[in-house]
Amino acid sequence: MENPFETILIRLDRIENLIRELIGERTDIDINVDNDIVLDVKQASKYIHLSVSRVYKFTSEKEIPHYKKGKRLYFKKTELRDWLMTTKIKTRADIEKEAINYIIRNPRRY
Repeated sequence: MENPFETILIRLDRIENLIRELIGERTDIDINVDNDIVLDVKQASKYIHLSVSRVYKFTSEKEIPHYKKGKRLYFKKTELRDWLMTTKIKTRADIEKEAINYIIRNPRRY
């Protein structure tokens, strides 16, 4: 007769593998959906939490990635997300690591 605990462990392994497969498929779907989204000015301003006039200002100063078709402006959601992530503020730990690396690379000056 089989050990019931071994049967339970086998079934748990199967369930775990199925969950991993489902999670992997789900993230693939989310990535593909986000890549194709194109926003107009109002949608972009809501997405990045800025006023429409500020978005127009950033486009005129060429600070924000955008596309222009005729008189209309369009934005890719992924490009806006990347643009938002470029303004990261470094933590003290990051700054200290950079300082240590700089001193290690340039030992004669210190």
